[in-house]
Amino acid sequence: MIKNIDKGNTLLVKGPARITVLEGKIDVFNKIFLPIKGTGSQGELGIEEKNVLIIQSAQIFPLYAQQNSKLEIYTNLEENLNLIEENSIFPQWVEIKDEIIKKLKQKTGSPLKIMVLGISSGKTTLIKYLANSFIKEGLKGGYLDSDLGQQIIYLPTTLNIGTIKDYIISSENVSSEETVFIGNTFPKGNYKFIVSLSCKRLIDRYIENNKNTDFILIDTDGWIKTEAGILYKNFFIKTVDPDIIIIFHDDTIEELKDIQKTASTLRKDRKIYLIKEINKYFYDKNKEERRFLRQSQFSKKFEEFRKISIPLDDIEFIKMDYDKDNDTIIEKKIDINDLINLPYHYVIIGLLTENSELTEIGLLFTINVEKNYILLYSNLTYKQQLQVKKILLGSLRLSIKGNHQGYLYL
Repeated sequence: MIKNIDKGNTLLVKGPARITVLEGKIDVFNKIFLPIKGTGSQGELGIEEKNVLIIQSAQIFPLYAQQNSKLEIYTNLEENLNLIEENSIFPQWVEIKDEIIKKLKQKTGSPLKIMVLGISSGKTTLIKYLANSFIKEGLKGGYLDSDLGQQIIYLPTTLNIGTIKDYIISSENVSSEETVFIGNTFPKGNYKFIVSLSCKRLIDRYIENNKNTDFILIDTDGWIKTEAGILYKNFFIKTVDPDIIIIFHDDTIEELKDIQKTASTLRKDRKIYLIKEINKYFYDKNKEERRFLRQSQFSKKFEEFRKISIPLDDIEFIKMDYDKDNDTIIEKKIDINDLINLPYHYVIIGLLTENSELTEIGLLFTINVEKNYILLYSNLTYKQQLQVKKILLGSLRLSIKGNHQGYLYL
């Protein structure tokens, strides 16, 4: 269908959809899409990068018309299109962005760590908007994705950091440069400490390897409610130590007030922005849509996998744990005889070197002690197989299509 959008209006589009800009000027998370005129073949001009936008299922993107615009839209349902007569990016977002850019251009020394916090209020949308705004100003930075359940950079159950090399619209636009395997989609129990310490390590290593970094954007999950949620976020803030925190505030959520207070107390020079205006255009994915997105991510990755048999030999099975006394992550060895009595089949695993560096992830099928081999599902090369000395057990059990099968409790 052909859709006209007047200047100053926004078309909210829910995927799956494909949009081609035919006329005008469209802004998506502060990335500009323009028509291409007088063209030859699409392939020669890289049209997919210049005037075509792909929106995947369960995603919703705001298309703001900076000029009167004409779009060609392919979508399953016209109900997936919602035209509003304003910009869905609020003025306060623009003000915060402008202030942070000013700080970034004046800063000396270490990169600014900018954390976005809230309960399902558009955190990732704001991250994209800020990232694209910073890139437009010629600033360089990284993106830390700490949301185990809704990863944009890589797979659920992992933590990732990568360089923002270009404008970010979808997960296709940023790649992981270092991954930490957690093996769960929720930081329950000691995982909240493990996630926090792992994120600090990812940031420290990234800054060490990228000397000209101006900023690190930190995306977080929405687990805030309950005492455990407060403990997790407070520990995360204390450990990662962001310079700037942007909070999607809600006066009805007492936990947010506690977290804000602690963040202010821990560091007096920390800048905290409160976004109090309700994001009326935010699309909150329901439980089924979140499950679908996770399954899709797993399924796409598992397409690369095959069944592999490797010798058991001296491979250790381990799980990560938290040493409270020393405030550090430790590896606990799992007795193979205890493991084989549990429902371990199809559990997601991290395949590690002797130095605990992640080589690849996989699914564990069978442990055959008598014949001394492990059957797993992964895409390890032969050389990588020789490097695997540890198998880090997650807790999530999945089918080879990415469907949830249960949990492994250790």
